[in-house]
Amino acid sequence: MHWTLFLLMLFGWTLVHATVPIRIATGEYPPFTGSQLVDDGFVNHLIRQALAREGLEAEFVYLPWKRSFQAAQQGQYDMASYWVCEHEYQQHFYCSDELYRGQLLLYFRADTPLPQWQTIDDLKPYRIGAILGYEYVPEFRKAMEAGDLDVIMVSNDRLNLNMLLNDRVDLILLSDIAMQSLLIEHFPSLHVDKIRAHPIPFLEYRAHVLLPKSLKGSAALRTRFNAGLETLKASGEFERQWQRLLRGEFVPKR
Repeated sequence: MHWTLFLLMLFGWTLVHATVPIRIATGEYPPFTGSQLVDDGFVNHLIRQALAREGLEAEFVYLPWKRSFQAAQQGQYDMASYWVCEHEYQQHFYCSDELYRGQLLLYFRADTPLPQWQTIDDLKPYRIGAILGYEYVPEFRKAMEAGDLDVIMVSNDRLNLNMLLNDRVDLILLSDIAMQSLLIEHFPSLHVDKIRAHPIPFLEYRAHVLLPKSLKGSAALRTRFNAGLETLKASGEFERQWQRLLRGEFVPKR
């Protein structure tokens, strides 16, 4: 084969394969992730930007949370966005560097007594609203599965807050930023003093992208993703996006 023709064919093959997007399984959790949110939400926008710094394109596929996790674990997707890097997950996934740090809070109605709690066992007297497919601390999940906690599972945070306001549950679990977004988007007339957050965080967490060990390229992709993420943070772009989040800019597209 003539060398010129060979090089042209090789160059064309490289161009085709360089544009193959990184497929990312994710779910709906405004304002962090969401198919109808501006820029797919804060977290997914960060992921897209980090990959772009490495010349890679992101493609987000929205699924129920549990299904997105399982599909990524089986190697159907290149990444799962986004999860806490639990020890049990590390058998099947590589964890990226930290995306951001957050808190999960216990919210309750202001007209009820302050729930007294230090451990999961202290929550046994309360009815708790939680979301199907969301990951909570392992102790919470185990207590729920054992029937030691009275937990009502619903499909989204809006329903969860409605249950709290209508006295169907005593407590709900939600991040402070997600609560702010929920109130602005769906409960604009709700008086802010009607609900309160417990002063003790239920969970302080670090968010990560998970990359399945079942795919051969995952370790190398993690290295490239982490490099892109570090570039975002060093350039000040991460902080700019964080301020967008605090200003409530990752809202549903109009």
